[in-house]
Amino acid sequence: MSHSSRGNRSSRSSRSSRQRQTSRGNRASQSSTSGSRRGTLTRPDTGYSLHSRRVRRDYSSNPFSVLMRPRVLLLAIIVIVVIVVMIVGVTSCIRRNNESTHQTIEETKPMNEQDQRVALGVSASMTSRFTEALDEGEALVTIAQNADQYEDDRMLELALSEPSSRGFVAAYPSSDKSSYPYDDEVSRGKIPSLFDWDDRWGAVTYGDGPLAVTGSGPTTLAMAYMGLTGKTDYTPTQIAQQANKSNYATGDSGSKGELFSKLATSIGLITEEVTPSTDTLSYSLSDSTCIAAEFKEGTLTNHTHWALVVAYNSDDTVTVYDPTSTEVTERPWALSTIVNASNTFFAISASESALADSTSKSSDANDDTSTSDADADEETDESDESDDEIYYDTEE
Repeated sequence: MSHSSRGNRSSRSSRSSRQRQTSRGNRASQSSTSGSRRGTLTRPDTGYSLHSRRVRRDYSSNPFSVLMRPRVLLLAIIVIVVIVVMIVGVTSCIRRNNESTHQTIEETKPMNEQDQRVALGVSASMTSRFTEALDEGEALVTIAQNADQYEDDRMLELALSEPSSRGFVAAYPSSDKSSYPYDDEVSRGKIPSLFDWDDRWGAVTYGDGPLAVTGSGPTTLAMAYMGLTGKTDYTPTQIAQQANKSNYATGDSGSKGELFSKLATSIGLITEEVTPSTDTLSYSLSDSTCIAAEFKEGTLTNHTHWALVVAYNSDDTVTVYDPTSTEVTERPWALSTIVNASNTFFAISASESALADSTSKSSDANDDTSTSDADADEETDESDESDDEIYYDTEE
């Protein structure tokens, strides 16, 4: 019994051993076949086979995940770029078309012949005012762009405070710093209003700078001389030259009082220093007498300077011709304001010799005019006689 059981166990063991070998052989053959087909690693058999698998992403769970696919994302970017380029191109075409249309309209639109910057139909006087203001604005731009070319900052301050000076200031750096004749008409008893920055004398040197910012004294005296004598042989240029030679071009106001007490008398004027008061203004001012006043800093303007009080008005105000300020010149002033603002008064009138010279020149001019008129009358008579002869000849 024991022997038969042992034989049975032995036969079962051998069969199991053969089955395991057969199974291993089958797995080995399958493994080699699978390796050749699927590219598995060829190495000693360990009982396990390696398989390569392709990973597939599932985009069906999220509809927006389709956009994350590389090809779809690249295509979307290309489409967006094309759309942006098209929008920019269309916008540029529209803009160029509008500009071309606007330019065509501007070219065909009737223009103001006096100044194309002003609308057609505006009156000539109003156009002139617009032109002046526009020119001043353009001049200020030029001044700002070339501000480093001005050695004297007072010129820049002048341009900022006085719009009417901007044309002169803008041209100053390139000017030859010369003076030019005064060709305006003057008449005795009517004082002209002059300003320091007039391009006929503003660029000449007076004292420590251009007369445009230092010459209130010479310009004040020139106004008095022209108005009281009716002559123009002493302009601010000539007076400034004499003052420079006599060392009168100094002081807070740019000119010493000797300019009026001494130099004025040398050109045919009578001057007298008087006490600043309201009575002096009301009783001294007339067609034959004006008053040069030195005004203190911070009163009529920000700087000490000379100006000319030219008239006492019926409303108890006075008119001041200030060569440094159009604003001061264009408005009346209370007597007390002028008195309180002044340091010095010089009453100025013309001497008899200056008046005699003026009268003789006027008489000579009248004589020349009378002679010319007489010659013209004779020519007219001769012309009439010729016309009569021609008339009678025609009758014959």
